Amino acid sequence: MSIKEACRILVLDPIHGAEVIAEELKELEKQVEVFDPYHQTFSKALDYDLVIAPVHLNPNFEVVRQTLKMEIPIVNHHEAVKEIAALKNLFAGIKVVEVTGTVGKTAVCELICQLLNKEKFEVLSHTSSSTRFKSAEKGVLFPRIGSTPANMLKVMEIAREKNLKPNIAVFEVSLGLTGAGNVGVITSLKADYRIAGGTKDASVVKRGSMKNYESKHGSIIVHPGSLRTDEEVVANTFGNKDNSLWISKRENKVIFNRLRTITGDSISGEIAFKSFDLFGGEYYRNSLEAAFCAVLSLGIPPEEVNTNISAVKGRMKLEKLKGRFLIDNSNSGTKLKFLDEITRMARQYSEKMILIVGEESQYVCEGVDLEEVKQVVKNVASDFVEIIIVGEEFRDKIEGENVFFSDDLDSALEKAVNDSEEGFVIISNVKTWR
Repeated sequence: MSIKEACRILVLDPIHGAEVIAEELKELEKQVEVFDPYHQTFSKALDYDLVIAPVHLNPNFEVVRQTLKMEIPIVNHHEAVKEIAALKNLFAGIKVVEVTGTVGKTAVCELICQLLNKEKFEVLSHTSSSTRFKSAEKGVLFPRIGSTPANMLKVMEIAREKNLKPNIAVFEVSLGLTGAGNVGVITSLKADYRIAGGTKDASVVKRGSMKNYESKHGSIIVHPGSLRTDEEVVANTFGNKDNSLWISKRENKVIFNRLRTITGDSISGEIAFKSFDLFGGEYYRNSLEAAFCAVLSLGIPPEEVNTNISAVKGRMKLEKLKGRFLIDNSNSGTKLKFLDEITRMARQYSEKMILIVGEESQYVCEGVDLEEVKQVVKNVASDFVEIIIVGEEFRDKIEGENVFFSDDLDSALEKAVNDSEEGFVIISNVKTWR
């Protein structure tokens, strides 16, 4: 059953957007209730035409078991957002890009915005770092809003209240694509994890969300490594010479071959761009390829793409700090799993390195696991002159001759500078809000 057909609807999980969805449904004159399965006990009989639940919800919650037992139709939050957006015509006159994946979501969104010429486009962008509107005439910063799918609706409501009229919107979305937009990007599925009470792989859910775009030309963009060999998905792919788009670092060129656009065209060609000066070209390569692929898939002519790109604010960059090389990868998306890659790049500058890891817990909702930090220290201690661990919860719980502790990132950076000489590399890899 669709939302359009339903009268009485139950929406689960207000922590992750149920209230937003409920408000939209009320405007569509639906009878709506919201239920929090984490903190409430469902005691009454279910009397609903439809239940809307997030993809990550544990199926062992009583309300979910009852829904399944009574054979009440269920749609997930992503699907609900797609239908509500269509019923309310929220994206009329707007080209929309959605970006999901395990890593690189924010970087891809920010790079897409850089590639869009601000003289030609009025862009609304929503990521886990910020939500803002930008045009040649003005910039408007929104309150911080999470990347749960329902917040696509909330961002559009705020934009209307502010009388902002974007012609392109870019959304970071967690755990899959809604299909409400024109183009959906899956950045990566590596570093997979379990959701829904350990009953599902996140990668399976994200792959499954591609079905929300299947009927649209040139609308799916995915790294080929994210596709299973048995999947027949018509998608633009990025990553090497066998795909729709790749970057030649040596020539500073983007090369695209038979790339499909939402207009139904297939385009081939090259775009020269300014020096590949983003630190760690390999680290940013996939994100930049995905961003170029998304912009071209929208049907924007290659000659109109802005190629003056720079490192993404709040994501990994190379800086100089009092004569030291600072590889700053401290942000909300930091993961220890990719430290080996960062360390390899750091060795281009010096073998004398100091590592800062951990978390500033007051700024993040999904922290760093103690056992993971212990394992990292055990594996890499010999590579570093010193390891500084940020976060009171780690203090004195990890051993090592060259291991030290700090309450916050600023203090850790100060210690790293004091304990090093010019030419050292300091790797800052702390989970914090930026």
